[in-house]
Amino acid sequence: MTLSPRECVAQETRTLLRHLGYTAQVSVSEKALPDDRIEFHCDIQVTDGQHLLIGQHGANLQALLHLLRLLTRAALPERAVLSIDVNHYFAEKRSFLEQEALRALKEVIQTGLPLALRPMVAYERKLIHTLLANHAQVTTESVGSDDDRKVLIRLRGQNPSAEASLGEE
Repeated sequence: MTLSPRECVAQETRTLLRHLGYTAQVSVSEKALPDDRIEFHCDIQVTDGQHLLIGQHGANLQALLHLLRLLTRAALPERAVLSIDVNHYFAEKRSFLEQEALRALKEVIQTGLPLALRPMVAYERKLIHTLLANHAQVTTESVGSDDDRKVLIRLRGQNPSAEASLGEE
């Protein structure tokens, strides 16, 4: 019997987690994206060891996602997007980051001054850039290097200032 892509993702996720020593409830949903791609979202619920499974800033979760992509790539459509979440970690993180970005957006619009957010990992910066990408009044860019990369929010048309003169949230 051939498994559907959704069933394959669920089965491979359960198997991988079992090998890692986790007992988990796994559900996979399918969603059509605007650009003719399909997202397969894997929601994982564990009762013990969630912090180790997620890792610092979601690093272990990103590694788990990478492994799952390798394990399922033959079963998924060519332009499929695979995402995972453990105990709603990414959903809660996304909500927190959106609130942080909107507070900073309001401050930039009110003061007219550019604002650099706290240092963030690539995933977090991408969320901020995506959230504000189509905003009529501001633009974003990543500044800094290595572990000190931040999102800079400034008014559109405003010349980039020297990084040292930026206000920090």
